[in-house]
Amino acid sequence: MADESRDLLDCFGSLMQNRLFMMAVLHQRDLTSRRAPSEGRGQLRLLQVLYQTPAGLTNAEIAQFLDIRPSSVSAMVNRLEAVNMVERVPSETDKRTVIIKMTQAGIDMFAKQDDQVDDMASQVFGTLTKAEQVELNRLLEKLNKGTADLDWRDFMGGEQGWPHRGNFDQRWF
Repeated sequence: MADESRDLLDCFGSLMQNRLFMMAVLHQRDLTSRRAPSEGRGQLRLLQVLYQTPAGLTNAEIAQFLDIRPSSVSAMVNRLEAVNMVERVPSETDKRTVIIKMTQAGIDMFAKQDDQVDDMASQVFGTLTKAEQVELNRLLEKLNKGTADLDWRDFMGGEQGWPHRGNFDQRWF
């Protein structure tokens, strides 16, 4: 089994060195992941949330969702409004409330990115049949669950800090 496992690591290593593959993965995660955005607090994260919430959100909802201070939300919205990515719209039900929504320019940007990610994904996985893609997805999800609790230090010689004798910490990754 060790030979097969090493072959798999080599194969994954080759994929990680493939620029198109890594671009597809990074762009998909950064901008248009179809899964609910769950990490980050910055402008990009706010744009993701608003893209997935067409009705928009209040400042308070954004602050709660992103776990940031209301003053940070205001500053972020100001910056995004200045570049025409979001707009403030008075609530139709409560005139004291302002809803933050993406502008058409913001929506168009995300839609274009979404199309580009779809194109990249088609190129990357186009050699696999639909059934193979489903099976690969199932296997990768199984790998993700199986590796979730692994600690990289266990593979680097534990506390000895191999190969850097005590100087090996997270900044290496």
